[in-house]
Amino acid sequence: MTNLKKHFTLSIAATAVLLLTAGQAHAQSGSRLCGFISTDTPGKVGLLYEARTKDASYKKQCDEAISKMKKKIETTAELKAKNWQEVKRWKCEDVGNKGFVNPGESADICEKMEAKVGYKVVKKGPAAAEYTKQ
Repeated sequence: MTNLKKHFTLSIAATAVLLLTAGQAHAQSGSRLCGFISTDTPGKVGLLYEARTKDASYKKQCDEAISKMKKKIETTAELKAKNWQEVKRWKCEDVGNKGFVNPGESADICEKMEAKVGYKVVKKGPAAAEYTKQ
């Protein structure tokens, strides 16, 4: 009987651990996005840079990425015509939830990106977003 109780207790504990960690499986802890997003039209566009919070120059990397992307927006007619929202050290999931993923997909768009690289992310209709290194 003691063996049965011990086995049951271990099973409950293992299940609890799995349930508590399941929601975090896709999160990119330590990654934050910087740049700009345009989400007020059916075609969503993001000019984004994935920074790592553990890097000593993390904040500087974000500021430089934002500055470069702002210049690109100001000097490109197609981009300048859109309304942009600045993204400064946002969680990957928060940006994904602005219309860059389909229902049922992981909102963690950093899973599809490489850290320390600029991306243009375009989401049109029900198709998956396209990620292009810049």
